[in-house]
Amino acid sequence: MKLSRRTILFASAAAAAVVATAANFMRMGGPARRTLTAAEKNACALTVEAVEGPYWVSGMPKVTDGNLNTSNLPGTAIAVTGFVYDGLDNSKPVAGAEVEIWHADNSGNYHPNGNGPISGYKPEELALRGTVVTDANGAYTINTIFPGEYTGRVRHYHFKIRAAGKPELTTQLIFPARAGDSLTFDTDDIAEGLPNCQQLVVDETSTPAKAQFDFRV
Repeated sequence: MKLSRRTILFASAAAAAVVATAANFMRMGGPARRTLTAAEKNACALTVEAVEGPYWVSGMPKVTDGNLNTSNLPGTAIAVTGFVYDGLDNSKPVAGAEVEIWHADNSGNYHPNGNGPISGYKPEELALRGTVVTDANGAYTINTIFPGEYTGRVRHYHFKIRAAGKPELTTQLIFPARAGDSLTFDTDDIAEGLPNCQQLVVDETSTPAKAQFDFRV
């Protein structure tokens, strides 16, 4: 049977759409978040979850003194501090909560650019990822570098928060765009599903730079 040109074009377009959707799904590690309403964007309640992304390595150990950049990779140094709280206010700090973080280097590359268990990688292949534990006051400190931008994503950190009696929280914190960046908080697919408060406020007047964020679970 001879297919018409219209049928062939329709089939080609449908196939392209499937490929594009699959690529988008793989890039984000899951379906894109919906766009929040203006009221939702301005609210700051429990920390909003976000997709895990494709580069999580399971089994990463706790990091010493909060230092994530043990490989001394180049980049702007930053100290990220904050608390983990149970609920919407600051009255119930969570001691012993695990704050796991992983992110791209200054050039937008992950170490490794892959996922799976830690047993699948050599120690020298692993960097800019690990877990810190909150102290008796629920506080955490992470010393690392600014993440780089890469195709399709604004600069960001990935997190998993594990607190006793709570579901594991997977989320992301977004960096303000820097000069020359191609995306911003308002044009990134995943940031569209996050409230404004999950864009970090960064103070670069000190060395290292500073940012603060409280997770509410």
